[in-house]
Amino acid sequence: MGGGLLGLEAAKALIDLGINETHVIEFAPRLMPRQIDSAGSAMLQSKLTDLGLNIHLNKSTAYIGGSHKIEALHFNDESALAVDMLVISAGIRPRDELAKLADLHTGTRGGILVNEKMQTSDESIFAIGECALYENMIYGLVAPGYEMADIVVNQLTGGSKLFYGYDMSTKLKLIGVDVASFGDAFITEPDCRTIVFEDTHKGIYKRINLSTDGKYLLGGILIGEADAYNMLLQTVNNKMILPPNPEDLILGSRGNGETTGAGVMSLPDDALICSCEAVTKSAICGVVNDGAANVDSIKKCTKAGTGCGGCIPLVKDLVAGTMKANGVYIKNVICEHFDYSRQELFDLIKIGQIKNYDIVLDHFGKGDGCETCKPVVASILSSLWNEVIVKQDTIQDSNDRFLANIQKGGTYSVVPRIPGGEITPDKLIVIGTVAKKYNLYTKITGGQRIDLFGAHVNDLPAIW
Repeated sequence: MGGGLLGLEAAKALIDLGINETHVIEFAPRLMPRQIDSAGSAMLQSKLTDLGLNIHLNKSTAYIGGSHKIEALHFNDESALAVDMLVISAGIRPRDELAKLADLHTGTRGGILVNEKMQTSDESIFAIGECALYENMIYGLVAPGYEMADIVVNQLTGGSKLFYGYDMSTKLKLIGVDVASFGDAFITEPDCRTIVFEDTHKGIYKRINLSTDGKYLLGGILIGEADAYNMLLQTVNNKMILPPNPEDLILGSRGNGETTGAGVMSLPDDALICSCEAVTKSAICGVVNDGAANVDSIKKCTKAGTGCGGCIPLVKDLVAGTMKANGVYIKNVICEHFDYSRQELFDLIKIGQIKNYDIVLDHFGKGDGCETCKPVVASILSSLWNEVIVKQDTIQDSNDRFLANIQKGGTYSVVPRIPGGEITPDKLIVIGTVAKKYNLYTKITGGQRIDLFGAHVNDLPAIW
């Protein structure tokens, strides 16, 4: 029950558990009504139906029928649906009972009315989070709640910071389908000009809303393909002037792959790249100028990309763009063992008809390989020759053969499974003896297992 993000994810989880007849009940006339429009929802619904979900829209549940157990859902239109299990993901409802008892003003559909200072109708009382109603909007996310809390603290300490709403732009991969909305996604003509691209064959729907003079991007919706989301969001937030052909924003294949003009480097210095940690473009470019040359370094210096990770593509582009502006030669390589990009290595392996990782490493690489290049080469070999990659010991000497995970330093973490967390003293002594013999770092986790770190590849058969 509930056709929002969590409801659809829960429905897919039920299918994955083997429950073939799974239904989604949504009160609104479309799925994800707060994120996407009718056309985008129809495209999403088509994709979900192909996965085996049964979608019911405009359905208001009157009551749950059954004797001592659930047997059916009965709807207000007098129809019914036979079910034997119900998962409810019906969103939030503001708890405003205490506010009503205190005679504070509340909305007609619930929620405590607040102003830009987060003050209620009683100036001495503040409200934040999912109970606060600001300009007829209940924000059911944690980030706006943090922002509201910051406003209240600022007000109580003599500041003047105000709340003017919160950007609800979002990008997610819903059951394997890219879904994104940004800016003012639902504005309609004549208040804007709309450009729509729809490909029912590939299941792609894109809509962008432009200002009436065609100069600025106001918002949009992306279904099935959302690679341009980050740059489009920055274009909206920073009020960047659009190119002469704004349709190129959603028809990227026609251009050079950059969404607007000079791309991410054209953003103003105060552009917010990482909204989770409030990191600006100037902060990222500054640490690159100080010597940070990769995303890991940027994360350590600024925390950018350590939240949801949605800004990582922009961070990578900023690193490359800043280093290029500083005269540093940028070469796209897989890792230190292969001086080729993935596409270049793919072509070399295909032309040479090579089907073995060791031969690939001898011909085109150096060293022994690492946790970065091994999966890449494995993927290339599998894609080209359609063979079971587990047969190649060099690549799959970890998970599939020894249930061990390769670490960045080249050693492995061995994970003996302990079902239910139950183990005999003798077996526990054996594990301790092995760990002591090979001088391994040992950790007992809450996952009912024991992790042994620091093993070398030649140790693995002996450890087991």
